[in-house]
Amino acid sequence: MKNTYLTGYFPLIAILLFSSSLSISTALYAMKLLSSLGIYDGMLEYFSEKGIRLALFAAFALLYFMVLSALKLIANTVTELSLLFFAQDPEGNNLKKIRLGAAIYLGGGILSFALVQNVFWIAALFAVVTLAYFIFIVYKIHSTLSMVSLIGFILLELLFWFTFIIGILFIFIKLYNSIMASLPV
Repeated sequence: MKNTYLTGYFPLIAILLFSSSLSISTALYAMKLLSSLGIYDGMLEYFSEKGIRLALFAAFALLYFMVLSALKLIANTVTELSLLFFAQDPEGNNLKKIRLGAAIYLGGGILSFALVQNVFWIAALFAVVTLAYFIFIVYKIHSTLSMVSLIGFILLELLFWFTFIIGILFIFIKLYNSIMASLPV
């Protein structure tokens, strides 16, 4: 069966898998942190242990789902914008070629459950899967682009993500510095 829409649900499932594994890992860490701070015992007086676990999982799952969905939306927009600028493909054949790349994220999402004990390993897996997906995209479309267009495509993608990550880090550093400056010392 060769239907172009067969893999259309892969990104959603991959986001659900990654957000679930990340939220399990983060909830376990949050419970250890709450326990070490002595807050967990007080929470057990009002809530059951399963209720606390479920609430932490749901909160972190929602947070990670929103972040990963936003990143997916941004990534699709940047990729399609790069193709608009550098590909001579008015029919969108390149988009059909790269659609199967969502299976890379799906495989990474399944593999992320093996690393659920450490959120940093899941983040590293996500970075490796993202790099593999980028290489897959470049491999699939390289035959339809000239060398200059391919370099432009790669540079636009890399420049955008570099600027995006540096901008987010800058915002967090400024926020941290403003909080530290407002504390009475």
